[in-house]
Amino acid sequence: VDSDAGRGKRRRSSVSAQVAEAEAVPSRKARTSGGGQGRGRARASPATSAVVEEEVEAQGGAAEEGEPGRHLVSEAEAKLELSNKNSEIGEGTRATVLFHESTFDSAMISLDAGGSEMSESNSTNLEMLYCVIEAEDGQVEFELPASGFKQRLSIGGEVMVPAGAAYCLRNLSSSACAKFLAVVPR
Repeated sequence: VDSDAGRGKRRRSSVSAQVAEAEAVPSRKARTSGGGQGRGRARASPATSAVVEEEVEAQGGAAEEGEPGRHLVSEAEAKLELSNKNSEIGEGTRATVLFHESTFDSAMISLDAGGSEMSESNSTNLEMLYCVIEAEDGQVEFELPASGFKQRLSIGGEVMVPAGAAYCLRNLSSSACAKFLAVVPR
């Protein structure tokens, strides 16, 4: 999916695509991998299960049938997953699926300092939840472009993305990374 960031067109994947890719793997232990480089507006893209399968294989393969799946993700494990090159979904933006459940998925998203942003649409018919778990005070911006709504957030801030709405999360800090926990309905 091409996106225009005012600096030319670049390839970009999205959190929605990360979650969709995780659905293609029969294990909740699966890690996701994202697409190209580029800062700008991410749009949901088709799932590429082959990329996910490669990463699962690199991490020891899928869980055995009947294995209960992941029940705990430590902070260290989440940081390690986000540091993996395959977690990149755009310049300065990384995501990893933490849990892949029958009614929802959860993911951790990281936006680097210096204006990194993630823009996409909530393609579900339920609200999505983002919780700010790391950020400089007041330096995360949530925007609903269609209504013009903008809100600054800090650690502990939560936002609900309406069903079907386009939205954007930006890290306005010049020095601190911002991290989010996303709960995405299926």
